[in-house]
Amino acid sequence: MLGLLSLVHPFPEKTLLDGSAQPCADSRDATSGVPGVHVYAFNAKKIPAIRKSLFVLDTLEWENGDPDAMRAASREYDRLLSLVRKARTLGYATSNGNGDFEIMVPQMDSVLVFGEAKWPGEPFYYSSKVVGATGQEEVRVVLLMCNQQLL
Repeated sequence: MLGLLSLVHPFPEKTLLDGSAQPCADSRDATSGVPGVHVYAFNAKKIPAIRKSLFVLDTLEWENGDPDAMRAASREYDRLLSLVRKARTLGYATSNGNGDFEIMVPQMDSVLVFGEAKWPGEPFYYSSKVVGATGQEEVRVVLLMCNQQLL
């Protein structure tokens, strides 16, 4: 019976992550996205070190200018980028001039989408989001690019 159902309603083998990197401050008013963002897709279950590093960055109170917190955040951000570059990705893209990106990933419950870029005058410029990619041909992902804690 299950085999017969899969013939009638076949599930796609892959899911398209159709995304956009948007500026944080005026995401509602923005007419274009952030170009040049490096976007990585990971199997969220297989990257506990990256998830932990994102959590640490999310909990550090560095925005108020505390030098110790800024140093800790800077070290953690460098560690995060090192982990990201060493980890096995499901896919990678760079956002285009409009901030749009597309990554094709295998079907799975949890995909961590991580975007980072160099931004003049900003110490950290990143965003992440976990999305489900099961039973769907396409998933929309909006990364709000911030120079502050994760949203």
